[in-house]
Amino acid sequence: MPNDKHTSGINWFYGLIVVVFAAMIWISSKYFRGSDYSSIGITEVKEHKINSERSALIKSVRVVPGQQVKTGELLIELSSLELEMDIDKISNRIVLLKDEQQSKARLIQAQVDYLRADQGIPLEELETEIAQTKSEIQLNKKITKELAAGSDTSVWNEADNPLRVKLNALYKQKAQHKQAMVIKEADIRQEGLIDQQLLNNQIKLLEQELDLLKTERTNLVKYAGSDGVVTSVYVKPGEQVSSYTELLSITPVHPTTVIGYLAGKNNNTFSVGDSVRVSAYGNGSIRTTGRVIGYGAVTQLPDILQKSTAVKAFGREVFIEIPASNNFANGEKVLIR
Repeated sequence: MPNDKHTSGINWFYGLIVVVFAAMIWISSKYFRGSDYSSIGITEVKEHKINSERSALIKSVRVVPGQQVKTGELLIELSSLELEMDIDKISNRIVLLKDEQQSKARLIQAQVDYLRADQGIPLEELETEIAQTKSEIQLNKKITKELAAGSDTSVWNEADNPLRVKLNALYKQKAQHKQAMVIKEADIRQEGLIDQQLLNNQIKLLEQELDLLKTERTNLVKYAGSDGVVTSVYVKPGEQVSSYTELLSITPVHPTTVIGYLAGKNNNTFSVGDSVRVSAYGNGSIRTTGRVIGYGAVTQLPDILQKSTAVKAFGREVFIEIPASNNFANGEKVLIR
């Protein structure tokens, strides 16, 4: 019996150690996060300023300070007479170049048609002469056979016949004439092709420039990039503004940046461009995926991240971009993994 009591006491002691150890692990995981694979941080809302990309006239302002706006909502319209003139100028230039291109293509075809017609006359004359020579050969051959009828020796020699020699010369002359015509036609088309390529290059460059100008015109109409509140409006309708003038500012409803703080050996845990998981500290159901966009200096942590001790904690800043469609509040404490 004493042995049984002694064994029971030992089992109870080891059981208590296991329970305490498990409790320590649970407390550590819940209250002391920030290990080699995670870090703490705070969300931040950055005011978004909308500027003019070029000098323009304020056509209309559709919002006022304090107004809530939704993604894609029209904010402000601008117009630029100079931009419209540039677009019209380049558009007209493209039309003229395309007309010139078509005119030159027709001219090339006209030159080819004239060449064929002009060189066709000598070819027709050669064809006629060839046909006549063939007829003479056939006639002479017939007469010769009739004269030689009844004789054992034929007096007709095809190779040495002068008409056959003439016919071969005519065939050769015809082939040379066709070859010369093909070469002249190729020269005409090659010259025209070079002109067409030069015009094509000019048109392509102008079309690229026109696309850029049209994009600038599209950008004269400003829309909200995310849900938010209009903080300030700096211009009014009818006002002329210069390039890069601030038009208005919007504060997003939800934060779009997280500033994390890495301490000790963990100050380079993440690489720029890495995807990280961001979740609300103490509420893992509120989470999103962010992207590391850069590092800052070693600085003192904000008060919300400080432990309740007299010693202030420091960490290296890491900046994380998160989607605007999140459920975090501005200045909320988060966990980064």
